[in-house]
Amino acid sequence: MAADFIAGCIGGCAGIVVGHPLDTVKVHLQTQDALNPQYRGTWNCFRSLLVKEGIRGLYKGMASPLLGVAGINAIVFGVYGNTQRYSSDPNSLVSHCMAGVLAGLVQTSICSPMELVKTRVQIAGDNLKPLECLKSIYKTEGVRGVFRGLGITAVREAPAFATYFVTYEYLTRSEDNTRTSTATMLMAGGLAGCASWAIVYPVDVVKSRLQIDGMNGAPKYKSAWDCCRKSIASEGYAFLTRGLTPTLIRAFPTNAACFTAVTWSMRIFNGEISFGIGENTAAVA
Repeated sequence: MAADFIAGCIGGCAGIVVGHPLDTVKVHLQTQDALNPQYRGTWNCFRSLLVKEGIRGLYKGMASPLLGVAGINAIVFGVYGNTQRYSSDPNSLVSHCMAGVLAGLVQTSICSPMELVKTRVQIAGDNLKPLECLKSIYKTEGVRGVFRGLGITAVREAPAFATYFVTYEYLTRSEDNTRTSTATMLMAGGLAGCASWAIVYPVDVVKSRLQIDGMNGAPKYKSAWDCCRKSIASEGYAFLTRGLTPTLIRAFPTNAACFTAVTWSMRIFNGEISFGIGENTAAVA
């Protein structure tokens, strides 16, 4: 159904605009030197970036995910919606889980290069543009460099989207089969985002470190596993949760906004236009 793809595109853009500043904070906390940290925590990092670079600094690198998220979320919600809808038991949580896994894996080839560029632009101290960054990576590292972190991104995305959609579906189910209210949808979307990030966050930390490796000299890591092993040896297991706080703070409004936009879009496509909080709405799934 084409509506799934279009609604997913709209929802993804809404989520990016809401959550990108805290994503920038997350990346800075994840990748700072543990032995000589530049920031003391989430608020300190947020305030420092705001003072040093202004609002534009917090939105640095947004062009890459904003351009890419249209395709990514169209794929995610399109693949998820159609896979779940045509499964043998579309209402079971298992079908939602498998549809989420497939959706996550399918969009990885787009997501990985996009996040590579986003992460490097966020970390760069100059006014590096996403397209310039991509050209530079291709020129110095080739196609392999453009897809750096593809494997670890797939490892993150499959369980993340399985958790994401199963959590949302579970929280929006009702015994009397009434339609989900907008308020419930907002809460369920936010909690689904938090749950998916909490489960895969350590993988995301390794991915971020692997993708910025080599920006300022020779690469230190041979693979995602090598990155994980060396980071644990030098910093302990605590590095796996560095930046988790801004991620969870960001996850709630971002995914609440995403599911809100998706649901409202689907309601428009279905001729059910009603935007009042607490009024009946069509469920995403």
